[in-house]
Amino acid sequence: MAAAVPPGFVDLQTASMKMGHDVNIMGVATDVMPSVKSKGSDYMCSFTLADTSFSYPGEGLRVRFFNKEIQSLPKFQGTGDVVILRGVKIKSFSGMTIALSSYSTTWLVFPANSIPKQAHSKFLQIRHEKDPRVRVVSTAQMLYAVFLCNSQDRSTFKTIAMTPAQECTISVSEPAPAMPLQRREKFSLIKDLQIDRFYDLVGQVVKIYPSNDCVELSITDYTANQLLYNYEWGGVGGGDDSREGDEFNYTRRNLTKKAWPGPFGRMTLMVTLWPPHSYFAQSDVKEQQFVLLQNVRIKFSKDAKVEGSMHTDARYSDKIGVVVLKDFTYDRVKNVLRRKLEYSKKFKVESERFIEESRNQKRKQAEPSKRARKKVRKQQKEQLKEQKGREGSNKNVENEAPHAMPVSKSNKQELNRNIQCSHPAVPPRALSSILSLTTHASKTENGTPYTLPFQNMNCRTTVRIIDFWPPDLADFAVRCRRRSEFDVLSEIEDNDTTDDQSDGSEEEERGWEWRFGLVLEDAMGSKHEKKETMKVYVADKDADFLLKLSAENLRASPQALDTLREKLFLLWGDLEERKSNLEPLPSSSSSSSLPLQPAFGNKQPNPNPSAAGGKSGDRPKSMPFQCCIKEYGIRARNRRRADADADAADSDVDDENEDEDGQDANHTRKEKKTTDERGGNLLGWERRWRMWGVTIS
Repeated sequence: MAAAVPPGFVDLQTASMKMGHDVNIMGVATDVMPSVKSKGSDYMCSFTLADTSFSYPGEGLRVRFFNKEIQSLPKFQGTGDVVILRGVKIKSFSGMTIALSSYSTTWLVFPANSIPKQAHSKFLQIRHEKDPRVRVVSTAQMLYAVFLCNSQDRSTFKTIAMTPAQECTISVSEPAPAMPLQRREKFSLIKDLQIDRFYDLVGQVVKIYPSNDCVELSITDYTANQLLYNYEWGGVGGGDDSREGDEFNYTRRNLTKKAWPGPFGRMTLMVTLWPPHSYFAQSDVKEQQFVLLQNVRIKFSKDAKVEGSMHTDARYSDKIGVVVLKDFTYDRVKNVLRRKLEYSKKFKVESERFIEESRNQKRKQAEPSKRARKKVRKQQKEQLKEQKGREGSNKNVENEAPHAMPVSKSNKQELNRNIQCSHPAVPPRALSSILSLTTHASKTENGTPYTLPFQNMNCRTTVRIIDFWPPDLADFAVRCRRRSEFDVLSEIEDNDTTDDQSDGSEEEERGWEWRFGLVLEDAMGSKHEKKETMKVYVADKDADFLLKLSAENLRASPQALDTLREKLFLLWGDLEERKSNLEPLPSSSSSSSLPLQPAFGNKQPNPNPSAAGGKSGDRPKSMPFQCCIKEYGIRARNRRRADADADAADSDVDDENEDEDGQDANHTRKEKKTTDERGGNLLGWERRWRMWGVTIS
């Protein structure tokens, strides 16, 4: 039964008529010539392909395949082998139609002795030789290969003799049995490299420069070698001989030069990867990753600088010598990280000194003369007068036609025009609807009803703020620990090493982030209705979007604290003043230790509207606004303790702390397992809310 030509391929008769076009073809090799050296620098392999599209025996399409490496030519065992060629161009040469290969042409050969006479489509695997760039062989291609091979007289297939070049390659690569080999340690640091030696290198990728048939990889292990190129701090792209863009630098003038990311000095080795290493690096290696490069040959470049090169393995042409190291606990990766950490400390000190010196130099050069300063002062005074005149005219216009306040469509009440909320097309919901568990009701497959502890959902609502925590605004920003590639060092090394790192790099890695809570009161509906309240968290990017301020140490920066206080006054009015008059602020040590998660702590905000304003009629003067609320869940405190297998001593301490606050520990645990109307601790989960999508303009 004839098999169909695989998708994306054409038969040889059709391909021979597509003069000047690139085609994908399959055929049986009926004539194979030995590989020879061409007139240029390449090697050439010539063979003839046939299929059932030709009418007469002996007809076929002649193919000439070129490559710089003889090992990269198609590997034939004899006639009858089925060949797959992708991207060959049909040309006319001396009145004969031939197919010529190009750099993008890939090949695959099914040896005739591995092709069965019959095969089932579901269970078919054929041994083959292929170009490293060929990834997958489809079942349709293997079925067509079986059909093509069996369409010829298999008794006429002959095995070809090995080429002299292949014999030479094998005889050189095979070790002499009488000479015992003493393997040396091939791993080396960049500082210890020697010319015309082969090494295994472990380093971090700094830059990747892809090209047509190779990839240039810049790696460093943070050791210096005086024969490497010197990357100066403040330089662009590594010097004048560096490039960005195409291979021949045609588009360089249209590109913005990129600064060299470091390290600076003679610490970076350029390694040129050739196929098949370059194919893997181009698709799987990214900058800042750690890699292992195996069997790198060290040599001099044209500029008399040390560089590396990785060519195709002479014995195993498909072997890839590039390994991405994702496990940072690997000893050699940790050693690179230690050296990088030391380099970062030194570079920070030296760069700060250099920046300060350059600033002083620029300040002296740019310092204006006495006459210029007078001219600038005069211009500033004139601009100030013009600005005051415009402000006076604007006030007259405002008195005649005051600005209209934003109005909520839900209850026709005025909204705070200093607050803007995302997703204005979504209608707001009342807090009672958000807090209700009616939408959380569900049933099992057996029909047993149960209530979900929470749902990951977003909604909009109209609210006003009646309380906040922690009570001191200076505690709205807390210290945070950013994840770093150096974390693996602090986790495994002894206390002395960790203490040394905490004095320098660990402090650099620590930062500040916003983290505080608000008590919201429903602002929808009639004033005489009972208002629902909700405790929400504001943290991380949601807080950055709300405040449009960078978090920092507010206790060490009174100016930043005043700026935050002015921002929040636009959000909640005089709430802070009334709350500070009502209750004294706790000390910094106690307030900063109040946890936002997993519980509100013992000193929770009072959801009663009169709590922040004294009497019930004396409410904070804050206008309602619209905001977005996201619902989520966290593991309940008792479930987290069970998962962590906390010991009995810690439990006793927790119980004593709760008893001091007038709470019964056992009663508290029982309450956490019950189902309340707000979904307190259902199925071991706590229901939480966060405010997002709102900003103070």
